[in-house]
Amino acid sequence: MLVENRVDQIDLADEFVQRLDRLHSAPKVAQQVLQITRDPRSNIDDLVRCIEHDPGLAAKILQVVNSARYGVSRKITSIKHAVSYLGKETIRMLTISFSMVESLSKGSKGRIFVDYWQNALTIASISSHLASHHKCLKKDEAYTAGLLADVGILVFSQVDRDEYSLIYESHPHGEALINGEQQFFGFDHALLGSRLLNHWDIPQEIVTAVENHHGTGQHACPLGIALRTGSLLAGSLWNCSSDEYLEAEEILISFFDLSVEQIETMIEACKQDIAESADFFGVNLEG
Repeated sequence: MLVENRVDQIDLADEFVQRLDRLHSAPKVAQQVLQITRDPRSNIDDLVRCIEHDPGLAAKILQVVNSARYGVSRKITSIKHAVSYLGKETIRMLTISFSMVESLSKGSKGRIFVDYWQNALTIASISSHLASHHKCLKKDEAYTAGLLADVGILVFSQVDRDEYSLIYESHPHGEALINGEQQFFGFDHALLGSRLLNHWDIPQEIVTAVENHHGTGQHACPLGIALRTGSLLAGSLWNCSSDEYLEAEEILISFFDLSVEQIETMIEACKQDIAESADFFGVNLEG
């Protein structure tokens, strides 16, 4: 069914998010972290005590804060120091990336799982690199938005696994998949992902960028353009003659003012980032 009315599409997508809540039990600590970071009355100690109940999440937060991305002068070894350094908003984003998204992806069928992480890590890496070329982009925010760009696919896979697998297997990622989803469900994974992120109280700029990252009308939103570029490159990174690559190259030159040489350098750096990030998230991109 193809639903033209956007209000009706949002209602349908919200219904899917509600079904996800009933079907999928999100990690308890992650849910508590989201509640604490939403509460203006909460303090750092509340957050620290919560995170310390999940050794895996705690270890990854320490790994992130001590990574080259933050360049701390002395290694941070305590969760309290890490939480104080990163702040509530970054902790919430890391928790969603590490706990919520990982939990959702592990319930997805083989190809969807591998494709999701390959695309997510590519979009995240590209978007993060592009933050160095636009004053309105922040690296952390761009990376997180990239990880979350296609989260709607995971929701489809969790809520209606068998039907969605048929659609996913028969439509290449991109415009064809968007059209297939709209025809069958009445809305697509970009809108569904944005509704989930809205439900999780993610900043509106990320929600809007995720909703529109498969569209072409992104030129008022640098984050949306970064996600769009990353999404195009996710499907064409190793095929520089593809239509998607050429579209991405045009955006990189016209909007981000990159030269062809800079683009090639960035892509090589991103390939290395993707491999390292896959190991960090514990996913095998070979399937």
